Amino acid sequence: MRSPLSFGALLLMLGCAGVQRVPLKSEDVRLADGRFIGPLEIPVPRRADHQGHDFEITVTLRARCAPKLVLAFPDGETQSLGQNDQGWQDLLALRARGEQVNVAQAAPPPVAPAPPPPPQQDGPLPYPGPSSSPGVAVDAQVVIPLPQPPAGHWESVTTESWTGQLAFERARAERCARGGEYRATYLNAFDETGMLTLWAEVPQELREASLSYEIVELIPPKVEPPAPVVEHRAVVVVSTPPPKPRPPAPAPKKENPPAPGDARATWVPGQWSWDGGDGEWVWHEGSWRAPTPPALQAEVPGAPPNAGCTWASGYWTWESRGGRWVWQAGHWNAPPPLNEPRVDQPDPGAPWISGEWRWGRVNFVWTPGRWGKPPVRAETPPAPPFSGAQWVRGDWILVSGRWVWSPGFYEGAQRPPLPRAEDPGVAPGPGAVWLQGYWRWDLARAEFVWLDGHWELPPGEGYVWVPEPQGAGGLIIRGHWELRVRARP
Repeated sequence: MRSPLSFGALLLMLGCAGVQRVPLKSEDVRLADGRFIGPLEIPVPRRADHQGHDFEITVTLRARCAPKLVLAFPDGETQSLGQNDQGWQDLLALRARGEQVNVAQAAPPPVAPAPPPPPQQDGPLPYPGPSSSPGVAVDAQVVIPLPQPPAGHWESVTTESWTGQLAFERARAERCARGGEYRATYLNAFDETGMLTLWAEVPQELREASLSYEIVELIPPKVEPPAPVVEHRAVVVVSTPPPKPRPPAPAPKKENPPAPGDARATWVPGQWSWDGGDGEWVWHEGSWRAPTPPALQAEVPGAPPNAGCTWASGYWTWESRGGRWVWQAGHWNAPPPLNEPRVDQPDPGAPWISGEWRWGRVNFVWTPGRWGKPPVRAETPPAPPFSGAQWVRGDWILVSGRWVWSPGFYEGAQRPPLPRAEDPGVAPGPGAVWLQGYWRWDLARAEFVWLDGHWELPPGEGYVWVPEPQGAGGLIIRGHWELRVRARP
């Protein structure tokens, strides 16, 4: 595959050499509101039917919600079309999976049975220690010898069905309140699929979306045959064969153009052009010629939403296929970017992602710059501590908005020793839950180390321990603390 050429590179290469630009096809495609996955395939003319001439393809996406889509051209090359917001894409990925994800904490290994925790009390739970802020989850393992469910029930519970759901709903409402326009221009030089294809790697949100494209054939200038070359030493004259004779042009094709949207538009019939290189006539379809554009519409921009914003006036654009003028409304441009200091670089190779202005509901909101994920560090694994140990390479982990290096380690292929018997004693307070101890591999010592169990107190008043459903015959239950509020009568 070759790399795509920009429109500017095309002009530098061919624009000054008399290249003829002939419009081939243009169309607007409406995309349904809601989640978009694709693929959407749009057939386009084939270069093989146009003497192998290059096509200039311009694709424009207009949509709310700032989606990120993948656009594949007929020669197989792909480009990103839309806005790349990693935070929003992460929320979309979580929504698509519909599961809880916690990259900062791994699940502990299995542990042994232990006495059950005291029963839960109805109503707010007293808490003898300092309280933490609501919303902090404590994830651990509880060992319960198959107790009966506690009596009573909660009348009102507010939870997220998947981690990040509330943040996703807030972000969707903000992003879908504004629209955007995204454009890609491409020089297509090969025939493979004969399709423009649009899809989403992660299901995207779309509102009021449309995809328009225009294909222009680039006909190179006629190449004159080189002059005869005379070899003096051998006195041999080498000349090219004479060009093929030009037959009369075929009769024009019958065309049925659709009615134009602007009655002043003039239809330019299709025509035949002679291709001297291949020695044949080539047909070019007709199109609507643009009349004088209407007068500019009066716009009252009002006060700028932010200091430093500039107004971009509206303008008319011509649709040659539909034969009409379309008004593109004016808009406020974002203020100049802020000058941000680049501090706390996690690693010399970390890329800097510049901040940017994004449109909120009433004004532009600055999204600060941040450091991207640094390159993975080179590591030399030490000798394995035991036979069958598997090396897990280190990686950067995003913790509380900062990249932290997590070194590589050996993952054991054998089971840890049997759990130790523990006596939890008396619970330190109402609602406390006993978390059984477990074996953990210590890389430095090359052996399993026992971590004692402990009592876990509620993180604050009103929290209760919620165990996950246990498996068949299993006693090890994962759970978490959850803030529940009982409905008042």
